[in-house]
Amino acid sequence: MKNKILIIALLILVVGLSGCINSDASKINGLAPSINSHLKTGDTAYNHAVYHANKFQFDEALEDCSNATNEFNAAKSSADQALTYAKDSNDNVFVTYIGYLVNEIDAKLNATSELQLAIPYMQQNDTTNANVHRNLANNYMDQAVDYKAKKDAITSQNPSKFK
Repeated sequence: MKNKILIIALLILVVGLSGCINSDASKINGLAPSINSHLKTGDTAYNHAVYHANKFQFDEALEDCSNATNEFNAAKSSADQALTYAKDSNDNVFVTYIGYLVNEIDAKLNATSELQLAIPYMQQNDTTNANVHRNLANNYMDQAVDYKAKKDAITSQNPSKFK
C-alpha cells in the first residue's frame, strides 16, 4: 500500500513539474515572434529613412532612423536573451543561428547609426562626409544580408529544429 501511494505521489509530482518546466528551445521559440516583429518594423523604418534622405526630407529621415534604432534595440534585447537560452541548451545549431541573428541586428544598428550621421552632412551639402557615412551604412547592411543568408542556410540544413 505504501508503495502505491509513493508511486502515485511521484507521478503527480512529475506530471505537475513537467507542465512548469520550459525547455530552452521553447523559451527561444517564445521570443521569436517578438524578435521577428521588431526586425520587420525596424527594416521598414530604415528603408523609409533611406527614402526620405534621398528625397531631401531630412527631418523625416532622422525620425525614421530613430524609429529603426528603437526597433532594432528591442529585437537585440530579445535576441540576447535567446542567445543565453541557446547557450544554456548546449545546442550548437541554436547557438550559431542566434549568434548570426545578434550579428545581423548589430549590423543593422550600425547601418542606422551611420545613416543618421550622414544626414547632417547631407543637409550641409557636404557630400564627401555624407558619402563616407552612407557607404558605411551600405556596408553594414551588406553584412546584415550576409548574416541572414547564413541563418537561412542553417535553417535549411536543420529543418527539424526550425518549424
